[in-house]
Parts: sequence; structure tokens; C-alpha cells
Amino acid sequence: MYCYQAAKRRAGTCADCGHQGMTPGLNAAGQPTCLECSRIPLDLRCHQCGTEAWLAKKNTCWACELKNLLTALLADAEGVVRPELAPLITALAGMRRPNSGVTWIRTNPKVVNLLSALGNGTLPMNHAALDALPRSQTVEYIRELLVMHEILPFRDRYVAGYERWLATKLASIEGTEQRKIVEQFGRWHHLRRLRAQAARAPVTENAFLHAKQSTTIATAFLHWLHERGCHLHACTQHDIDAWLSTGPSTRQQVDDFLGWAVRQRLIKGITIPGRQYLGHPHIGEDHRLDLLRMLLLHETMPANHRIAGCLILLFGQPVQRIARMRIDHVKVNGEVVELRLSREWITVPEPFATLLRTYLSSRLHMNTAANPDSPWLFPGGMPGKPITPRMITDQLKREGLPPLAARSGTWLQLVREAPPSVLAQALGIHPTTAMRYAKLAGADFLSYPRPGGSSSMSMDS
Repeated sequence: MYCYQAAKRRAGTCADCGHQGMTPGLNAAGQPTCLECSRIPLDLRCHQCGTEAWLAKKNTCWACELKNLLTALLADAEGVVRPELAPLITALAGMRRPNSGVTWIRTNPKVVNLLSALGNGTLPMNHAALDALPRSQTVEYIRELLVMHEILPFRDRYVAGYERWLATKLASIEGTEQRKIVEQFGRWHHLRRLRAQAARAPVTENAFLHAKQSTTIATAFLHWLHERGCHLHACTQHDIDAWLSTGPSTRQQVDDFLGWAVRQRLIKGITIPGRQYLGHPHIGEDHRLDLLRMLLLHETMPANHRIAGCLILLFGQPVQRIARMRIDHVKVNGEVVELRLSREWITVPEPFATLLRTYLSSRLHMNTAANPDSPWLFPGGMPGKPITPRMITDQLKREGLPPLAARSGTWLQLVREAPPSVLAQALGIHPTTAMRYAKLAGADFLSYPRPGGSSSMSMDS
């Protein structure tokens, strides 16, 4: 039975006649052959679209089955799909694996309910209506699809996310005065910054998380002052020093709020202590090479995470930048693979080059409606979005690779092998940061030979 079912699903090129389509048969050499050459009495042509394909049920291919299902869900009471929703049907029905789309809809009641509500008009077609629904991956996925196909207007997900989070945070604050100050800080400091950043480029997850944490710490600081019987305008240097000396190190992040409060003249006559930078821990060179070997030989770890780890261990790249790399940052010319991490192209050493070359032909998340033609090197699960830095970090940590410590260890080794100025230019790091690593490594960068005229760079571990 399995061989029969597998034969009905096999598509490719007929080894005997070169026909492109379904190849259920096998010739004497065991190569796949088409219906005509194998003379197998099967009807594998969709009676709806005429395509020779794997059929979902009698006479209907999976693409048409998915399209029929979507049309039924998105139709109004008269059975008509509104023109503005037609691109959504086209996008979902055009998935490389439409059978996955059918399964996704039939096994997820949230998808059925959401699409039906959009189709019959009980759910207005706007962001506010989606925001009012219980938060879920399904809602955000459908939202991003609607944005991707210009059914809904674009908005930065992290700006909107902070707005929703701030509203919830404010509702949890009991004191009227404290709530008013936190609202001013959140809206006129963080939200304004996030919106300004969104006007230039998409807001990063780190910026979003920083805004949340900074607001949370400001809220905690005001509550702490209240318990001491002190209002913000009466806060003294003694209060600030006591706050910093009696709690965890994260309390240092109150400096963001204090700076804003001073500028708003809510506090006077204080000095804001600078944060103590203890530096990141770093791994040793032997450990770095062991981790690199583990990534290159790993048999079950997803290729995108293996590549991300190699970019850290070979080139000292930060996770935030890795997550937003595009496919045009990689160039393959025969056996030579090059990376562009700044303005220059760097030759990738083997066997990492082979891993990259293989991955480019089989990027993840490319078989759904989310990323049919994704420009990202590491497409994410959300439509049109790259993988999140947190996903990379969490996966690497599970494999025993701490990204920050690994990156620091990589740079401490790199500055022993090449001038910091050359590394900064080739790898896209700020020259000051490169010099700081050189100092930490104890490298005598004045003794490096002056770089030659070539701007190419090849690194080997």
C-alpha cells in the first residue's frame, strides 16, 4: 500500500522520455517514469485546473483543494469573496506544499474562525480589530499575511507591541501619580524613540525588549520610592544610591529613566551614576574550535542555526546582525563562496563554504505562504520576516554555545591574527570596539605589518 501511495505522489522528470510531471512508474534501471511510459492506469490529472499532480481526493489536486477550502471560508453570506481578500487566497493557495496548508486549516479551529470572521465581515479588516482578539501566533500570522499582500497597511510590529504592552502595564499601576509619570516616560521617551527608529528601519527585538525593561524598572523605582514615603520630585542622591546598592545589578538601568526625569525637571540636584561595565565572559580558543567542529559535523541541528553559530565563531558576528542577513550577502561562484559582512567580500573557508552552499538551495520556511520569495538568508516563520535573534540564541545555548561568550572569544583570537583596523573594516565592527578587544587580548597592534592593497580577506580556523 505504501509503495502505491508513494508512487501517486512522486513528481519529477521521466527517465525515458523527459516528461515533466508525475512519475509513478520505474523502468528496468529503477528510474522514475511517467504515466505513458510506465503504462500505469492512473488518472493523476486534476479535473479542476488540468494540472498533472498529486491529488488530494478523486480528481482534485491539493492546490485546488486548498483554494476551494479558502474560498468557502472567506466568502460572505452570498458566497462571494470580497476583492480585497482575493490576494490572500492567491498567496495561500500558491504554497509550494498546499497539502500543508489544508492540514493547517483543518486542524486549527482558530484559523477557521478567523478567516470566516474576516470573510463574513463580523471582524473588521483593520489592526485595531485584530488587536482586540486574544493574542496568538495564528492572529499574528494572519495579520502579517494581510500586511504582506497590502490588504492591511504596514505597521512596525515592535512599535505596536510596545504600545499594547504599555497599556497593560499602566493598568496594573495603582498609584495615580506613579501611573502618570510612567505613562509620560513610556510615551514621550520610549515610544517616540521606537517610532523614530521605525521611520528609518524596522525596530529590532533588542530595542523593543530594552524599552519594556527600562519601563518596568522605572515603575519599580517609583514604587520603591513610594514605599519609602518619598515622591519623585523630592528624590535625593541618597535615595538613588540606596536603590542601586540594595538590589540586583539590573537596577543600574534606572539611569535611562533618571536622565529623562532630569531633562523634564522632575528631579533636581542629582548625579546619575554610570553603569559598571564588567565585560562579557569569553570562551577559550580550544573551546571555540571544539564548538566549531561540533557545528560543522552536527547531523540533526537545523542548518540555519549551524550557519549562525559558524558566523559567530569564525567572524565574530552579533546575533542581531546575523538574523537580518540577506541572501545577497552571500555569493557563490563555482566552489568559491564569499560573504559580505560590511563593504568587502570575504572568502569563506571550507567546510563552512559547503554548508552555506548546500543551505542556499534548501532554506527553511520556504514551502509555506509566509516566505515564497524571501530575501532573508534565514527566513522566519512569520510572513516576510527573518528569524528572530532570540530563536538563534536559544537554539545555540541548547547546544552549549553561548553567543556572547563565543563572540568575545572569537574576537580575542582574531585581533591576535590581524590588525584591528583591518578586521573592523572587513567584518563590520566599530573600530573602537576592535581596539578594545585588542587591548583585552594584549595584542601589540603596532607591530602588525601594514595591510597591502588587496581588500579581500580569507579566514581559517
